[in-house]
Amino acid sequence: MTAYAKREPLLVRAGARFDCVGDGLCCSDIHAVGALSDEDCQMLEMISNDAIDRHEGEDAAVLMMRSDTGRCVFWSEQGCAIHTQVGPDLKPTPCIQFPYALTATPLGGRISTQHRCTCRTLGSLPPVRAEEAKACLVDSNGELKPEHAVFDEVSWSQHESLSFTDYAAREAGLIGALLEGSNLMAALDAQPFPTLRGMSWSDVADEMHDFHGPTRAAYAARWFGDAIAFLVDRRERTEHGRPWADSFERAGERVVDPVSPNKVFGDWIADEIWSMRWTRFGSLARARSELATRLAIARRIAGWLDISTLKQDNISAAEAVMIVDVIGTTDPWEKVQEAIPEP
Repeated sequence: MTAYAKREPLLVRAGARFDCVGDGLCCSDIHAVGALSDEDCQMLEMISNDAIDRHEGEDAAVLMMRSDTGRCVFWSEQGCAIHTQVGPDLKPTPCIQFPYALTATPLGGRISTQHRCTCRTLGSLPPVRAEEAKACLVDSNGELKPEHAVFDEVSWSQHESLSFTDYAAREAGLIGALLEGSNLMAALDAQPFPTLRGMSWSDVADEMHDFHGPTRAAYAARWFGDAIAFLVDRRERTEHGRPWADSFERAGERVVDPVSPNKVFGDWIADEIWSMRWTRFGSLARARSELATRLAIARRIAGWLDISTLKQDNISAAEAVMIVDVIGTTDPWEKVQEAIPEP
């Protein structure tokens, strides 16, 4: 009998922690804040005539970013003006939802979190709770809207498919090994930088270097390209700035007991696997190759950042995860994922 994907009960990954403390990184041009719904646009237009950015020839609208700070027009050192002056429930839908995401599965809705957020990666954080996350994941009609759905058959490898129940049982061991953080590459059991179909890793590095401009997203792409170019071709670095330093330094002030980089990296990979977005491209074995590649890139970037103390080591790993998580959502990286062959 076919097992259909369900939105509830809501399922939280073991070890997932998050609390929004307002560092403001998600309010910056590290990514576009949108797409905005018609209801979002109507509400924002009542607050300000200059809040919405509509790109010519595109239907999607996003929040306007200030050219001087690279941050949302509503953000200041005191936090989000909409949140503080009007109320958190009137913020645009993407702002309410971030960093949560929902995947419908035969066992229920899996709550995952995106890691391009200092509030997600640094400091002492409470466990993710299903009811709190649910309030961020429902639409204006109070309905849960998953961004992805997985059905009963899951491809563990090119030659092995499992029922979802059997997959989940086997996955639990993998996620446990990742959260332990002792040997992540061994846990992934995959080699980074597999031979791509129709392109080379040098081509990928060059495409990342083609991201021009002063935005944080462009900086992230160039750091990512530098890491690939160094690891594959031993090319010199081209990028040295830290345009996201303000958010990470603010977040660093609340870090009392820093954790190892492997703990930061393992927590991020665990969420990537738990979200199951990788099923759009193939098997888990293929996803492991992609994640091993981004892990190698993240480690190289963290090594280039200023590592001098255990605390800074922790922050540098979180900065590197921010970069690889951002790039993992871009169209160029989606092309790479499609070009990774099944092992």
